[in-house]
Amino acid sequence: MNIITCVSCERKLNTSEINKKATVCHNCLSKARVERIQTEDFLKENFTKTWSATLFKKYIMYLKELGIGVETIRKNSSKVLRFLQAAEKELLSPSDINEGWLISTLEKTPNSKRIKLSLFNFFIKIGYLSVNADEGILTSIREVLKQVPKGFIRLLEIYFNEKMELRNRQVKFNARNPLSLLTVKADIVVFVRLVRWLQINCKHIESWDTVQQEDVHEFLLTLTPKNREIVRKDLLVLFKLAKRKRLITHIPILDIKSRELPPTIEPLTFFEQVNVAKLVKSRLYEQPLECLLTVLSFYHGLSSSHISNIKISDVKVEMKAIFLNDRPPVYLSDDELVLINEYVKQRSNNRNAKNKIYLILSSSSSGVYQDRPINNQFIARKVKAFCGFTPKSLRITCFNMIASNFGPQILVEGFGLSLTQASRYGKLEDYLIEESISHQRALLHNEQKN
Repeated sequence: MNIITCVSCERKLNTSEINKKATVCHNCLSKARVERIQTEDFLKENFTKTWSATLFKKYIMYLKELGIGVETIRKNSSKVLRFLQAAEKELLSPSDINEGWLISTLEKTPNSKRIKLSLFNFFIKIGYLSVNADEGILTSIREVLKQVPKGFIRLLEIYFNEKMELRNRQVKFNARNPLSLLTVKADIVVFVRLVRWLQINCKHIESWDTVQQEDVHEFLLTLTPKNREIVRKDLLVLFKLAKRKRLITHIPILDIKSRELPPTIEPLTFFEQVNVAKLVKSRLYEQPLECLLTVLSFYHGLSSSHISNIKISDVKVEMKAIFLNDRPPVYLSDDELVLINEYVKQRSNNRNAKNKIYLILSSSSSGVYQDRPINNQFIARKVKAFCGFTPKSLRITCFNMIASNFGPQILVEGFGLSLTQASRYGKLEDYLIEESISHQRALLHNEQKN
């Protein structure tokens, strides 16, 4: 008679285990294997140096702390074992571990793709590797510049060097918001896009000094109206720099005042707003994550970047508020406190949630090893699927309704918008005039009564 339950944990065996006439389930075998590979006898048998054995044991403990299952730990440990055995032969000490060596060794290790992410984050945690996001962006910018033809590359290199000098000065003098490398990269990508367009559509142009105004205007017409004005201003900056550096003799674009385009996203109608509010209230307990993301956009006008960067320490329940770095606090209602409480219960089910500092977490397995905020696409996808509207349209609706009832000035003082942003929802002067007229009418009415 075949055994149908595990003799160790009494769990029902699956069909494969029964056919193999196994008496112990895969989970118990994996658990026993993970316990055995941490013993001193196993470490002495497989490692010749103490530091490699210590790293192997610490790696196993690291995976356990993250809440990784024993089956995954068993599979990863066999690959990491071979990796560290190779490290013993090639390195004198663990301090010699660097990113280049790690990547090259993993490429030589068979089936190492599954352990790459966990190994990188493990070495970052114990201090043998450091995260340098700036270097990655700079490398990508240099890769983009390598694709530029000889007649155009010089100006783009000058532009890049000028921006880097500006950024370095800002960092040196502790500027509050130094120039972002992502901004520099975005500008370079736009310029390279123009170069490629010229190569395809204006093959007679081989350098910047032969570019004419008509060519630039034709390129701008290929862009969307919303993006066209931004790119035009970026190109104007580039051509002014080229003129100053005497790389061109004329600026092939007009320096005209920017035009304000009509809004491309309309606020929700009154009935759509009512439907969103009802939906949030009815799904509060079933979908707390989606409700929380919708509420923060719809009622408080938080952007996706604001939402993703909220930390647990920013939420002050006793004060009924969420404190943010670059805008006034978000004050919560009783229903919103209940919603956050429900989400925290759901959040605790995520692996390694107790070691994460950010409030909003993704349930994706790729986020287990890293403590970083969710991306904007995650928020947009969740909110759109939940209520049918994007976070941006909900945010615009929030500001539009508040400005129409209380004037755009409150958006500056209460929501942290700039004067330029607030002016999109109403003219500040018009509201002040309306207030003055209302005040004068009230005085006149009182005088007539008397």
